[in-house]
Amino acid sequence: MFLGGIPRRPDKAEAHKTLKKHLTYLGLWICAIRATPYIFALISKQDESLELDFD
Repeated sequence: MFLGGIPRRPDKAEAHKTLKKHLTYLGLWICAIRATPYIFALISKQDESLELDFD
């Protein structure tokens, strides 16, 4: 019916470039999420050792 509203498929070169860009963004987000706990641990500088006192 309203086929003018359906976007055309991009050519393969443009689709590959867009996919590469989106995968780069995904990789950066994953690195940021994975590095955040280590950065917070370095910033807080809390002693991670747990001392149990049994009396």
